[in-house]
Amino acid sequence: MPKVQIQADLSEELFQRYEGEAGRSGVPVQSLVEETVKILLREMERHEAEGDDEPILV
Repeated sequence: MPKVQIQADLSEELFQRYEGEAGRSGVPVQSLVEETVKILLREMERHEAEGDDEPILV
């Protein structure tokens, strides 16, 4: 499976939330952001597979 390296700009507030969760979970912030992106991509694929013409992203 191909991999794509990305960078994401997060608001300070969102970063702090990820940082807090990362601390509680014992994982790096990057891991949490990567998991969020994976979930969004799976949701987009499911959306497409269902034939939904509504765009999932704005």
